[in-house]
Amino acid sequence: MDTRKTTRLLCASVAMGSLLSMPLHASQHGDDHASKAATPTDKQDTAVMSGADIEQQAKDAWLEGKLETVYLFNRHLNNFTIDPEVAHGAVVLTGTVDSTVSKELAGELAQGVEGITDVTNRLTVADDTRGNDNGRDFSERVEDATLTAEVKTLLLANSETSGLQINVDTTGSEVTLSGRIDSSAEKDLAGEIASQVDGVKGVNNELQVNS
Repeated sequence: MDTRKTTRLLCASVAMGSLLSMPLHASQHGDDHASKAATPTDKQDTAVMSGADIEQQAKDAWLEGKLETVYLFNRHLNNFTIDPEVAHGAVVLTGTVDSTVSKELAGELAQGVEGITDVTNRLTVADDTRGNDNGRDFSERVEDATLTAEVKTLLLANSETSGLQINVDTTGSEVTLSGRIDSSAEKDLAGEIASQVDGVKGVNNELQVNS
């Protein structure tokens, strides 16, 4: 992830931590100020508004980080070319993708992130040479890309499988696993995980076991 995206995630963490410790009203400083502290002032109202603004900014930054993580683990998308900007729960996607399928997939994934209320997809398609994809229906290609993402995510989440070493490809809801792993047991487990994903019609397990 580039420096700007990493900084955004760090800012979200710092802002959220600040929310837990900052008072929303000005504190009293000695007996001389007791009467002033008891009466609401414009400055105190500003402090309350500032606290609410910081909380919203932290939530938005957290949503941006969550969405970038979703794109990071999707092998069909390059998270470095997609820039999600979240304001009050609504995200605007800008940047460049390589096909209309990738643009549609990025939008669908954003819609699926809990907390995001609206998606404006302004991604630009740089090269749509894969648009026809041998005549396959658009919805079928999106479904295949989604299944690939689901299988990959499960393999990465399972401590018994080398998710980073396993390539996942899906065509017509048929999943193909390839790459090199450490044992036949891991190969069988990876195949079983892929077959259990809803929508997968079959699994071609081409994983190679290291000797």
